[in-house]
Parts: sequence; structure tokens; C-alpha cells
Amino acid sequence: MMVPDYLISVLLTAHNSEKFLPDTLASLEKACHGVEQYIEFILINDASVDNTAALLDDFSRRHPQAKVFNIDYRNIGRVRNFGVQQCSGEYITMLDGDDQLLADALADIVRYLKSHRPDALFTALNEVYESRPQHITWQGLQAETLSRHQAIEKFLIHRDLQAHFIGQFIKRTILLAHPFPDYTCYEDAWLFPEILVSSHAIAYSRQSPYLYFKRGNSLSSQLDKHKISLLVSATQHMDEVLQERYRNLLSCHWINIAHKHRQALDNPDDRKQVIEAITKIRPLSFLFDSKIRTSFKKKYLALKLNKPL
Repeated sequence: MMVPDYLISVLLTAHNSEKFLPDTLASLEKACHGVEQYIEFILINDASVDNTAALLDDFSRRHPQAKVFNIDYRNIGRVRNFGVQQCSGEYITMLDGDDQLLADALADIVRYLKSHRPDALFTALNEVYESRPQHITWQGLQAETLSRHQAIEKFLIHRDLQAHFIGQFIKRTILLAHPFPDYTCYEDAWLFPEILVSSHAIAYSRQSPYLYFKRGNSLSSQLDKHKISLLVSATQHMDEVLQERYRNLLSCHWINIAHKHRQALDNPDDRKQVIEAITKIRPLSFLFDSKIRTSFKKKYLALKLNKPL
């Protein structure tokens, strides 16, 4: 029996997600309406102790293009790498077990990917806060072509393109060549710059198929010293990949760490990296750069006027 040639692999990862998973899976079904034959579902249950595995198994029984894998990694970087290895689609998009996709969205994306075949289709994310419910519907894909330089700047400015693999459509060959680090968080921030510089044909859409639920208990919202170390490491890797051409925009990310986590930078190596990055900033170039938001210029001046880190 021949294996279907899928255009898209949806890589869903879940850990103790039984509260949200039914809505996530229902949204996945609705998002694929009419184009199911082009899409496979790779469903990863990582070390759940609730009903997550049973929910994924039930979904897979109803969808022949679904495969379920039960693993015990407890490490999102390793989980994502494992999942990528299981995918067979030309493109991979990622879905967290507590987020959702918009109804009918993937039909437009399938048509676009089939006709244009970019290395990556990046989209903005629809951020949904539990305290502020919103009704968001799919308005159609509005894709534009970006140069690599434009995509990197959009990413570093961090408004329209964030360091998330959820809601993005990236060629499987690129993800196989660039694995995630074994991080428990910020694995996406570490890898995203590599994907940008490895992509040649890049498309971007402000219209996103993805509902990204901002919950208070997310891995990156509850920072401890270990997670801050991972953030510093990811930012350092970003710096190494993107280098001096983007120095001013890179500096904004270092300023953010110094501004937000000043008191928690207990690790001497982390503190040293942040200090060195802030020291690299050329004051006049940074302050007169029109691409730098005023808020970052103010934070930089505050850091210079206050006591050293």
C-alpha cells in the first residue's frame, strides 16, 4: 500500500492537556475542512498523567492520517526533534495542545503552498488572553514575499513575527537540518534565527490561522533562574547567528533581559554575557536608529544611568 504524499504535517505536542485538548482537536478538524487528504497529524503525548493519551488515541481512530506517539522526555526541545523525525509532509507546522486553529484556515494555506512552494510561510499569531475573550475568524491568507533581510528585521522587532514555531509552515528538510536544542523552554527562540538565515524563499502573512492562548501557567511566564539562563543562552545564540549587521536590533533583546531580570541574574556567566552585550551598544547609532522603539531607548538610558549590573 502506497504512503500518501502529504503537503503538511501538523505536529501537535501535549503534556497533561486534557482540559484544553478536546477544543484543540476539534479546531484542527475544522481547520482542515476540504483539504484533509493533504495533511497528516503527528500527535505527541509527552509524559502526561491525565487523559491526554486517551484523547489523542480516540482522535487517531477517527482519522487515518493521524499517528500517536507516547514518550517520556519532559523536555520540549527533545519532544519537537522527535516529532519532526516522525513527519513526512513537505511542510511542518506546530500546534500546542492547549491552543487552537481557525476554521477553514488550512485550505487557503494548502493552496498557497502548492502554488508557490516557499521555504517558509511565516504568520503573525492571534494572541488570546483568558481574561479578554475574543471572537476571531479566518479572513483569508494575505501572503507577501519577504527578503531574508526583511524577515530577520521583522523577527527582531518582534511585533509581527515572534520566535515561535506554532503557526509557521517550514519545509521539513530545513527543520531536519537544524534541530532544536535540548531546552525545557526557549528552544524556539534559540532555533528561529537559524531557520531565518537558512530560508531563501520566504512568505509572510499578517492573517494567522493560529490562536495562541496566553495562560498564566505557561513555561515562559513562570521564570526561575534556570529558565533565565536558557533565555540568555538563546539570546546569545541569536547574536552569534545574526551578527553585527543587526547589532542595534539585537541589543533590544539584551536590554529587555537586563531590564526585566536584573535581580535574577545570579549566574556569573549569564551576568557577564548580558554586560558584554550591553557594552557592545554604540550609543549614538542605537539612539538615532529609527527602527528602535522609543521604549527601548529609554530602557537603555536608564541602564546607563543606574548602577551597573
